[in-house]
Amino acid sequence: MRDLQDLLDQSAARHHHLCPRQVLGVRIGMLAGKVLELDLPQADKRLFTFVECDGCGNGGVSVATGCWVDRRTLRVMDFGKLAATFVDTQNGRAIRIWPKAESRVVAEEFGPPELTSWQRQLLAYQTLPDDEFLTVQPVQLSVSLEKIISLPGLRVNCEVCGEEITNEREVLLGGRVMCRACAGERYYAFSGQQTVQTEALAPGWNSTQKTTVKPEIPIVSLIGKSGAGKTTLMEKLVRELTGRGYLLATIKHHSHSGFEIDVPGKDSWRFAQAGSSHVVIAAPDKIASYHVLERPLELDEITGDISGVDLILVEGYRQADKPAIEVIRAANSTELICASSRRIAVAADFALDLGVPRFGLGDVTEIADLIEKQFLAPASVRKQACQDMLSLSQV
Repeated sequence: MRDLQDLLDQSAARHHHLCPRQVLGVRIGMLAGKVLELDLPQADKRLFTFVECDGCGNGGVSVATGCWVDRRTLRVMDFGKLAATFVDTQNGRAIRIWPKAESRVVAEEFGPPELTSWQRQLLAYQTLPDDEFLTVQPVQLSVSLEKIISLPGLRVNCEVCGEEITNEREVLLGGRVMCRACAGERYYAFSGQQTVQTEALAPGWNSTQKTTVKPEIPIVSLIGKSGAGKTTLMEKLVRELTGRGYLLATIKHHSHSGFEIDVPGKDSWRFAQAGSSHVVIAAPDKIASYHVLERPLELDEITGDISGVDLILVEGYRQADKPAIEVIRAANSTELICASSRRIAVAADFALDLGVPRFGLGDVTEIADLIEKQFLAPASVRKQACQDMLSLSQV
């Protein structure tokens, strides 16, 4: 173990000065070496450390232990605490070390009276015995260290965005391999996308953690000529999928301007006729809203406000770049109007080979099976995926 002054000099060089939190971090790391009987800072990767904050205290821990993020021997669990858990990967022994609640008061009473509070802390944390201001507690991990460390060379590509994922950080959702961002844990939004606030209870936490994410709700369109039977098929699919326990939203593309959804003569209809450009009807069990548009909305703009569902079924919007099932009735028209790159299946009343599954117009169960397999996870899979994402979000 290097001496305290040497480690403090290294920490100060990284931060261009020395502060009390750096000293605390160094002392915590040094104490971990003493308790676990390890020669630190380490040259190998035997010690794995979880730190509970970012910043200069974290840097002090790294300098003292040789555990670094870029060496994959340190993980930040941002609880906002200058505390750390140290794991001996050879024998599984784990300890957590943190400053005692009274450590700041003890430090501020240390040293000559002419020193400032900050100077007293700086001096005290370098001078006080470990047991006067630090607490050591044996602990057991509630996360899998083996899963966190993973194995070298493991990599897959997200089936949604195509980006490479390493260290087994992928999520299985609806039978598809996804990165955590595409599975709904995105902490950023692409330009023009809307974000929403969601709450998730992390394992072992007693409070909720709010995260800004853009939910990735799968969208499937039913495309076909007018009279092909899209509405009938969509209605049956909604009944079938909701009967399986899924929550659905539906969108109907109306190609002509001027449709009326309110009852003529009713109050809200009268408000609209009087010139209100945005009308809301609110009741204890439901709410409806409509407003005048300056331009036609793209499908993504419409779906951006939808949340809390497993799937969005759309009738129409053949120009939108979404997976689509083409619906064809021979007596109506045999013309194909869906782009082949979007077509995932065909529902038709005659034989057709387009290189995708073909169903009859009445094969609702089979079509629902296809949608469920490709876009929806069973409840147990969704639950496990959510738990996996929450566990990994603490890494």
